[in-house]
Amino acid sequence: MPVCIHCGARFEDAAAASCTGCGMPRRGGPEDTGQPPGVTGYGYVRVGSTILPQWLLWVMAALLAGGGVTAYVLASSSESSGPPYEAVGGAPSTTPTPSWDLASAPPTDVASVPPTDIGSVPPTDDVSPDTADPSPSPDDASAIVEEFYRDINNRDFSAAWDLGGRNIGGNSYAKWVAGYDTTASIELSAVNAESTGQVSAVVHATQSDGSVRLYQGTYTVSDGEIVSADISER
Repeated sequence: MPVCIHCGARFEDAAAASCTGCGMPRRGGPEDTGQPPGVTGYGYVRVGSTILPQWLLWVMAALLAGGGVTAYVLASSSESSGPPYEAVGGAPSTTPTPSWDLASAPPTDVASVPPTDIGSVPPTDDVSPDTADPSPSPDDASAIVEEFYRDINNRDFSAAWDLGGRNIGGNSYAKWVAGYDTTASIELSAVNAESTGQVSAVVHATQSDGSVRLYQGTYTVSDGEIVSADISER
């Protein structure tokens, strides 16, 4: 009994023009259609009991062919590529790969840098301001008298006043200071300590007009100041 070349259903009616199972037109065998065995009409191919469209077979064939070409290319590429850093002549390169091991780097020789010898650096010569003359010892009567006239030369009348001017200059500080208006400078000579607390001295008072007035004085010193004086012009 003839069967459908598309779905394999039997033709109950030998004169039927199409298959009652799949509806495909009935055709004769391969010898009637001129197609190779397994190839049906309308672009289908029988594979065993399964009928597949011809385009599916072409897709499968293309995929298989493409996979084969890809595998061949990969195999060729693997064979042609050698190990990294291979020399052109085929011999492996003997140049070692540079190592970036920081631990192998020679440390900086810090100890080789000579430290600065602080003791060898000359100190900066800071110019210190002129310091005032040290105060004379209260027990040195001659030094007290000399300091008294030194303050007058420096126009430090308040210091001279505290050092004994208030005891020998009267009650008025202003009048005492005015008494030195014409005095340019004072020099002492023959300063001698006659006894404890007693000093004799010769006073050379240079005036503003250049003249010099000479005085002889005896001074009594107690507790670091002049407490009395006997002065006369020579």
